[in-house]
Amino acid sequence: MGVGKATALTAALAVGAMLAGVRSSVTSRAPSSNPQAISQAVQQLRPFLNKTVRADGMAQGFETPEDFAATVHAARNIRVPFAELKHHVVDEGKSLPAAIHAVKPAANALLEADLARSEAKADLAAIQ
Repeated sequence: MGVGKATALTAALAVGAMLAGVRSSVTSRAPSSNPQAISQAVQQLRPFLNKTVRADGMAQGFETPEDFAATVHAARNIRVPFAELKHHVVDEGKSLPAAIHAVKPAANALLEADLARSEAKADLAAIQ
């Protein structure tokens, strides 16, 4: 495990302990009022995606830049195609942990979602 992933995992565990089981779902967030923020997130996270993913529609359907970024990181972290995870989150309306469980049942879905959301927040903070 790389230093960056270990640090993010430690941060996710600390946040998880502080929240004491309180988790947010992707579908509970208010829609983004800033399409430019999603566009910036797409540009920032493009290197994390497979070259076959089309840039013009990759963030379509996500309610917030954080939801998009967390899904990108989760797909990368659990080594599943972004399009498959996106389908579960956007098209089927599942929370990120439920989508992770659907595509990779052996993964600790809550931990992976927390890690991905921590990484997403760090990325978005860097571009603001």
